[in-house]
Amino acid sequence: MKRKCLSALCALILTMTVTLPTARAGEDAASTGQTVLVGLAYGSSTLDGANLANDKGSGYRFGYLDDSRAFVPLGYTSETNISVVKTQNVWYGIDPQYSESLKCYSDSVSSDVAVGCWHVQLPTEAELGSFEEALALAQTVSGFPAYVGGGWQVRLGAYTTQEEAQAAAEAAGGTVVGTSSYGVSVVKTGSSDILFQFDAGAEQSLTVAPGLDDNVKATTYFRSNRYYGMFQFRRISGGDLTVCNAVDFEDYTECVISREMSRSWPVEALKAQAVASRCYYETRANRHGSQGFDICSTTHCQVYFGMANTGERTAQAVAETAGLRAWYNGKLAQTYYFSSDGGATENVRNVWIGGEEIPYLCGVIDPYEATISEKIPYWNHTQTFTGAEIAQILQNKKYNCATIVDFQITETTPTGNVKSIVFTDANGKTFPFTRESVRTTLGLYSMHYTVTKSGETTGGTYYTDGGGVITSMNGTYAIGGDGSTRKLSGNPYVITGDGVQYLPAPAGGTATGETVFTVTSSGWGHHVGMSQWGAYAMAQQGKTFDEILKFYYPGVEIY
Repeated sequence: MKRKCLSALCALILTMTVTLPTARAGEDAASTGQTVLVGLAYGSSTLDGANLANDKGSGYRFGYLDDSRAFVPLGYTSETNISVVKTQNVWYGIDPQYSESLKCYSDSVSSDVAVGCWHVQLPTEAELGSFEEALALAQTVSGFPAYVGGGWQVRLGAYTTQEEAQAAAEAAGGTVVGTSSYGVSVVKTGSSDILFQFDAGAEQSLTVAPGLDDNVKATTYFRSNRYYGMFQFRRISGGDLTVCNAVDFEDYTECVISREMSRSWPVEALKAQAVASRCYYETRANRHGSQGFDICSTTHCQVYFGMANTGERTAQAVAETAGLRAWYNGKLAQTYYFSSDGGATENVRNVWIGGEEIPYLCGVIDPYEATISEKIPYWNHTQTFTGAEIAQILQNKKYNCATIVDFQITETTPTGNVKSIVFTDANGKTFPFTRESVRTTLGLYSMHYTVTKSGETTGGTYYTDGGGVITSMNGTYAIGGDGSTRKLSGNPYVITGDGVQYLPAPAGGTATGETVFTVTSSGWGHHVGMSQWGAYAMAQQGKTFDEILKFYYPGVEIY
């Protein structure tokens, strides 16, 4: 009897006129330009649930991106605070994994607010042909519209057990249903009220477009940052939510330059960064293709945290360079950049192994940074390491070494940067490193550095068994069992069955303890391409953005 009454009600509702906002098919919520997919939460940082809050614009549209990344709308809500959750049991509460104060949906947080994965599906006498029809029916029974497998359904409840759902189904005259491993639900944040459910398999992912229309350029809060554009929620292989920002390319560029530089920097430097950032993106646009997006939001790609640092100058920089890129012989240039060079950039072949010679990624002597050295972080920087500390670092990298007793720069580049180094341990074994590893092995800020050694014995004399006197190690050699010789320096030592034994201080001298290596460096980064602080200095001296780019990427054209 209940089923018959419900079916009749459904038939009646399908004839009603619904006066709600109408979404326009095929409309892109961001703009008519190129859309970039930026990974915000992915890999080990995927989420059980993700909160969105309107900043500018109100409400949200639900849909998906087609093959050309145009937004295909399906439904909408006027709610201003929503969350997208995976269709498994999740709870709303404080999750210490992210913040002591951040409230979100998680399968590891227990609270009274639960969004369960079991639902009651209502039968209908006629097929539901649209979101409006499904919504109208759902509103009469306190349910929600669901887009499942390309069709529309009406569902009730969000139960954490199948038994609870079965009891509700018997009362409502419906059937118990779950979702596939790709399903997601949109809920009113802080509640268990489902507003919309999307389950279209692995081929389509829910995309949420902030704002009920495009009259206002909407901006949205996600994890305390504001973003332009839309948000895509993908469950790769049925896992937690991979969250991407689907954003207009020029908006993306403005947000990047506001993090890679500062919005207070000279406009010409920001313009140079805008051009470099466009090229950097376009030469790496599928770096994270296997994860469902183009580029990530960290230093692995380009730093991107939405609109937080944007301002008048960043907007001006993007507008005044709109569409401009750097080219070399008709091909898009690979515009690497970094913080500061300490006096010289470097040839890409002296930094990264492999690949062809790239003429515009060559080392150039940089006279500009020195004019603003007091502003530049790590312009002059020292790091100290004991021989034991270096040994531990190497051992952690799977090198079988004893305490390091020597650290030598064995080759520098024509621009004065370090190209190769060698460590020597107490057993006389050497460990050479070249190119970028001269910086990254010890976690140094720059490849522009010198090394000094301290902790050696100074002053006084050594006495030999024959009564001779040695006042220093200069000009002394050790003779090996095979007749080979090795020049001695510093604090001499012998290797015994118990390990390394340093000789006593010479008569009248001082032993200053364990050997310490001091690395004095200037600059910060890999040294390939454009120095950001150099761009700042050039802009302060009146150089234009194209002059900056052509200095750091010799031979490129800007158009």
